Amino acid sequence: MGFPEQLRKARKKIGYTQQEVAELMGITKSTYCGYEIGKRQPDVAKIKMISKILNTSGDYLFETGFEKEKSKNSDTRIQSIINYYNGMNETGRAGLLEQAEFLFGKHKVEKGETSAKMA
Repeated sequence: MGFPEQLRKARKKIGYTQQEVAELMGITKSTYCGYEIGKRQPDVAKIKMISKILNTSGDYLFETGFEKEKSKNSDTRIQSIINYYNGMNETGRAGLLEQAEFLFGKHKVEKGETSAKMA
């Protein structure tokens, strides 16, 4: 693919519009669109900002191959929870954390058990 395609894919995966990402970055929509169509290249600081906003990594955006190794060991359910969290306002985030704490108290993995046994 390439950086522009990976960037668009990451943005769509998390559910943001180009305008929303541009606003979160403090840049114009046309500047951000330039990144997605390959007419502009963000500097390192902007790449870090994009990665944080889209909950991804520079490895993923630039297809270095390191992200594939990392993703083999990660749970897609965790990514879904992160995406939900990122899409919420502060009230929703507080509620999600409260529910997570409640569920952890009821369903935490006991000593000697593995999380795989709990699934």
